[in-house]
Amino acid sequence: MSVSSEGFVGTLRRVPLFNELSEAELESIARNLSVGRYDAGQIVFTEGEKGGDLLIVMQGSVRIVKVAANGRHQLLAIERIGASLGEVSVFDGGYYSTTAIAIESSALLRLRGEDFRHLCFAHPGVAVKVIRVLGHRLRQTRRLVEELSFATVRNRLIAYLLSLADARGIRNHTGVQVHLDENNEELASRLGTVRELISRNLGRLHGDGLIVMSRRTLVIPDEGRLRRELDK
Repeated sequence: MSVSSEGFVGTLRRVPLFNELSEAELESIARNLSVGRYDAGQIVFTEGEKGGDLLIVMQGSVRIVKVAANGRHQLLAIERIGASLGEVSVFDGGYYSTTAIAIESSALLRLRGEDFRHLCFAHPGVAVKVIRVLGHRLRQTRRLVEELSFATVRNRLIAYLLSLADARGIRNHTGVQVHLDENNEELASRLGTVRELISRNLGRLHGDGLIVMSRRTLVIPDEGRLRRELDK
């Protein structure tokens, strides 16, 4: 097995779709892979572009967005190492319904759709996992639609900050400390609004003592108090 194939197998081990396959099966898949490299900000694929292959993030991270006619981006997901992309187009041979943009210098593996379909026929468990992945994404999309339809920007922002606190907050005597990976423009894209409203609402939450901002670090002094704001 070549050095590049060994690296490919290491990535395949991290892909949930493939975690029940043997080493020999992973090596067989790796021999059919190609790799594409993308600079930060470079488009991996665009909405409306013909799909058909399975893509796997080997290095870096990729932003998945919907782009409005006015150019505004709605962030749907950020996919990191081990994530798979393009599953739907593999099976229906259709067009991409979203746009993928490299956040940083990234490398993506490409498995031909035909090879992946044969793999699913040979290993039905892989096909079941594809369904689970797509089901999870559908739930995420439905939740996003509900939030954009019924929640204010303030409440969407609060809910997101609380989710970050739950996922990776550091609790100490000052409250819950959270590092923000995204700037205000990226937060606006995630929450379906514009940068100015994110800046304004962060400022108001800070002014009300619900959060304390210091550059990209945010502290929630009283998590319960902030959570009660969602009920108002």
